[in-house]
Amino acid sequence: MKLIDDSLLTNLAEEAKKSPRLRKNYNFHQSLDDKCHRFLNALEPGTQIPVHHHPDKDETFIVLKGKVRVSTYNDDGKVVESYVLSHESGRFGVDIPKNVWHGLECIESAVLIECKAGPFVEHEVDGILEVKPIKDIYLAGGCFWGTEHYFKQIEGVVDTEVGFANGHTENPTYKEVYTDKTGFVETVYVRYYPDIVSLEFLLQMFFKAIDPTSLNKQGHDEGTRYRTGIYYTNDSDLDVINKVYAEEQKNYGQPLAVEKLPLQNFYTAEEYHQDYLDKNPDGYCHLPLSLFEFARKANVNNS
Repeated sequence: MKLIDDSLLTNLAEEAKKSPRLRKNYNFHQSLDDKCHRFLNALEPGTQIPVHHHPDKDETFIVLKGKVRVSTYNDDGKVVESYVLSHESGRFGVDIPKNVWHGLECIESAVLIECKAGPFVEHEVDGILEVKPIKDIYLAGGCFWGTEHYFKQIEGVVDTEVGFANGHTENPTYKEVYTDKTGFVETVYVRYYPDIVSLEFLLQMFFKAIDPTSLNKQGHDEGTRYRTGIYYTNDSDLDVINKVYAEEQKNYGQPLAVEKLPLQNFYTAEEYHQDYLDKNPDGYCHLPLSLFEFARKANVNNS
């Protein structure tokens, strides 16, 4: 297995990005430039392609978006080589020679192309796609820059996205939400592995990052867009939410100002807001740096 030089991928990647099928949530084959290409679109974190091999065809994996791990194995099932592919790391393509056992795991939501040398052929792996269970919760804790960065530090959180929840307009922009006239609240979409970290633990960590008695204000940020809230997509989560909420209420002599409601709608914020503190380490944040370190060291096994 070898990493591919970026220049060898440019034409293929650009051609693939033009395909409207990349926006659809299914797998398909397409023949380009006398090679077989299999687009594995919208892979979710935790998706795994079981170990398999091709006895007579070389394979290439190209990551267009997200992050995946490609590994090769010997006949005993031991890992020989393993590469994490992503544009951020400068590694987004890898060649695998024929007759080599290999498998793939999706670390972040990803779009990738699997290419095989030779004419167009149908291809099946030796097994089915195995998806590790993933759950989600939507949390509003003031400015979403710091709130997202905080939750990204917690073991078991696999994906985050900032956006606007539970408002009354369609496709709001940040500038529109900032006026406090849309009803939206700055919110972080948190996806997590429930077998690693529980919802109860995540909510306990949430309360450590907010002032739950402050109405429409966190830190120096004030307005209805900065109200705090827990927004769920599965009614089965409500028992846990109510339990943690009641436990936190015991610590205060006044009612908590934290909303707990079903998610009505959620719109993703503009790209420059996503992973803001990763892109701007010295950027504004209403949370203290010590809280991020606390989240990194938090013991999920106590959940």
